[in-house]
Amino acid sequence: MPLNRPLLAAKFKALLAHIAISLVLVGIALSLMWLRWFPGPLFATDGGGIGLKLLLLVDLVLGPLLTFVVFNPNKARRETVLDLSVIALLQLGAYGYGLWNIHSVRVQAVAFHQGVFHAVPAPLYQDQAIEPGSWQALGPSAPYVVDVRAPAAGDEAAGVAAFALTAGLEPYHLQFLYQPLARALPVIRDQGWTLTALKAVHPQVAASATQWLQKRRAPPVETLRFYRLEGYYGNAVLVLGADGQWLGGFEGELPGITSSSVSPRS
Repeated sequence: MPLNRPLLAAKFKALLAHIAISLVLVGIALSLMWLRWFPGPLFATDGGGIGLKLLLLVDLVLGPLLTFVVFNPNKARRETVLDLSVIALLQLGAYGYGLWNIHSVRVQAVAFHQGVFHAVPAPLYQDQAIEPGSWQALGPSAPYVVDVRAPAAGDEAAGVAAFALTAGLEPYHLQFLYQPLARALPVIRDQGWTLTALKAVHPQVAASATQWLQKRRAPPVETLRFYRLEGYYGNAVLVLGADGQWLGGFEGELPGITSSSVSPRS
């Protein structure tokens, strides 16, 4: 059976047009994920890549492929509009559903506890009684980079232990224990690695840190501190500035600072 070249050309033209529109939608999703929901290394450690793959499947494969199959310039205009409208509604519905699901599992907080930062997803706060405005007191927007304070001795400590045991949560999951990094910044900085210490103890991580710094206009390197970041799907290295500001990070395995670790200032 001979190929209908004009028909194939028309189908490919419609396919490319649909892909171009889909790329705009994917760009919007990527901006939200990279800038708001999974910034810096969180994209790799907490499922941003998995969500992106699902969006790509819907927006760059399924939708355009359906357009390629059903589009025919010989159809009546009304029939063509109806076909493409149905495809667009299906794709937008799937796109919206995918975005909502990605948003629902976004990283809400990055909590510092016992020398390590932990990425905490939003669903873990659903059953907690969180006071109005308490998130805003921790920073301008999520993900909130916070310190986890020790519970006060007595009733609060007992309550934390009971709640954590019952709900299957760790102390760094409990929002009412969060406080701004500034309140514990000297201690937090003491538990971070300097680049000099990394070069002496973890040269591979230091090499990754150097490459990361070369790609950015970072503050003076002596003011930076590097920390272990534990996520749901993997670990990374988080970088903080002198005032505790989030500077991002990169994939890598870095131990937390403990009493048996080499001092980060050595």
